[in-house]
Amino acid sequence: MSELVQQRPAARIIKSINALILWVEKIFSLTVVVMAISICWEVFCRYLLNSPTDWVNETNQYLLCLMSMLGGSYCLLMDQHVRVDFFFRLRGEKQKAAMELATWWLAALFCLVIIWWGGEMAIEALVKNKLSDTILEMPLWPSLFMVPLGALLLMLQIIARSLKNLLILIHPTEELPGLLAELRLDKSFFE
Repeated sequence: MSELVQQRPAARIIKSINALILWVEKIFSLTVVVMAISICWEVFCRYLLNSPTDWVNETNQYLLCLMSMLGGSYCLLMDQHVRVDFFFRLRGEKQKAAMELATWWLAALFCLVIIWWGGEMAIEALVKNKLSDTILEMPLWPSLFMVPLGALLLMLQIIARSLKNLLILIHPTEELPGLLAELRLDKSFFE
């Protein structure tokens, strides 16, 4: 790492959170493969063997919950969230950073509520051993724990994004290209 990142604890925190999000998403992206294989198996069994499975639909519902809840932080990391960016696109780095800082607190508040309520629901499902109302009677707590976990990861990414915006705001404009280069994602992670 360069001297800039080593000198700034905020930059180290940003890089660590980004690495965590990338690691989690890389692992859980395998759920797409599991879903595709199980759906192909269901189609094979249903239409060729005339013997549909009992488990594929419910299992894929839980995997979809996992993907959607854990995907938010990755989406934010890659800057792929939907936003009205008519005014945003036309601004410089410092103005964009200020605009994001002015709005991230709303997203952070939303995440805190989801972490709290989602955590309560997941703990209740675990303590009361709640099961699904299907033939499989799968425990509900694993999928319910994905809700606060996903919100926690999103909250961490909001913190990283806010720290990045603060660094942009406090640094002189002429230092921004170097700072942004240091905070850019390491592409070797995807290889």
